[in-house]
Amino acid sequence: MTANASLSDDERAELQSLRAEVTRLRQEASSSGGAGGGAPDGATSAGPRRRRQGWVRWTATGVLVVLAALLAISAVGARYVRSQLLDTDRYVATVAPLADDPAVQNAVATKVTDAIVQQLDLETLTRNALTAITDNAPRVPEQIVGLAPVLASQANGFIGDQVTRFVRSDAFANLWVQANRAAHANVVAVLTGGSGRALTGTADGAVVLDLGPVVDTVKQRLVARGLSFASNIPQVTTTITVFQSSDLAKAQRWTRAFDRLATWLPWIALLVAALAVGVAPPGRRRRAVVVAASAVALGMIVLGLGITIGRAVYLGAVPAHVLPPSAAAVVFDSVVQPLRGTLRFVLVVALVVALASFLVGPGGAAQAVRNGFMWLVGRASGGRAGDTAREPRPWEAWIARYAVLLTVALVVLGGLVLVFWHYPTGAVAFWIALLTVVLVVAVQVLAAPGRHAAAARQVGGTTPA
Repeated sequence: MTANASLSDDERAELQSLRAEVTRLRQEASSSGGAGGGAPDGATSAGPRRRRQGWVRWTATGVLVVLAALLAISAVGARYVRSQLLDTDRYVATVAPLADDPAVQNAVATKVTDAIVQQLDLETLTRNALTAITDNAPRVPEQIVGLAPVLASQANGFIGDQVTRFVRSDAFANLWVQANRAAHANVVAVLTGGSGRALTGTADGAVVLDLGPVVDTVKQRLVARGLSFASNIPQVTTTITVFQSSDLAKAQRWTRAFDRLATWLPWIALLVAALAVGVAPPGRRRRAVVVAASAVALGMIVLGLGITIGRAVYLGAVPAHVLPPSAAAVVFDSVVQPLRGTLRFVLVVALVVALASFLVGPGGAAQAVRNGFMWLVGRASGGRAGDTAREPRPWEAWIARYAVLLTVALVVLGGLVLVFWHYPTGAVAFWIALLTVVLVVAVQVLAAPGRHAAAARQVGGTTPA
């Protein structure tokens, strides 16, 4: 029999805690000059030296954390440029819904109608026709020529109706997709400093889409409706501005740089964050993980605020006659929506990492959360799960033995799922992270009986007889 065979579980746990404290104090005494006393000067200077080293380490950690946050912002932007703006399928998938938006439809209809009416000059055409009628038909009064503006207005309204019907049809949606897919090479050319025929960059920093194919299709529909004079419409070159900025040249330089760095920036950001944790003072690296993850999350919030501010600046800079404000807002929101989705994804992952690192720590708040969760699990399972007052089952002892390995495996598995998920959204990241956290907590709960039993055996076995 051991001397503490009659000790309760609480007494054994307290005894184990006291022994751990004695071991820690002995280690600190040894590092300050050894058990035999050592040089007084060395013992006196050891404390300040450790404080100086800790200050240097935390300073280096802070610098690396800020750098990691900045690199994370750049990595999100680079991935957006490569996977969204320079990828044909993703680009078309982004701009395709614009064909069904009323603001964009109205803007396109106005541009096409104005181009056709300007080419036809229906008022002059009608006046000449009515004049010819009065000249060849003496009984027709000359006052009928005065109806030319009214008839021209009716014809212009009919043309506008036909254009509006077309841009609201599935035929226009298909033409919009085809035109944007064909023009995507020119989008890439614009963003990398070139230009193309269907979508070009102008000298004033505007990116414009050629609506010539839309005019040709409407012309055929007008002829089919009996307006044979519409066949006289020549080849029309009319455009609609989808983006305008005086900083287009700067955007082109950033696009080229992001395209080159898109593959490496995310990994560099992760490496710098890991280095920030590595240089933190020993025993404080979990706290460094919380700081690094929180800094990345703050960087994503800053990026989101930057997008919001950029939206307001962009809408204020685009003239209404170039692109109506409603259409400009829809175009901007559609194009940057994937960027918002990516930053939300990174934000969720960073917050989950920060929260998980905090909850596994020794702080009072973290312990309170863990104890509360254990209490809820125990109540939900009728006291069976996480019960440390009974002998553990064999599988609980096995989980307790490999709890660290299982936790690392679950975290790595969750990370791999996120990495190999094709264009994960913020919602995908949230649910994967939530499932990973639940599984990690489940491992801790299931390992509790085996861990407590092992600790009790250790205390009992080391107590003198």
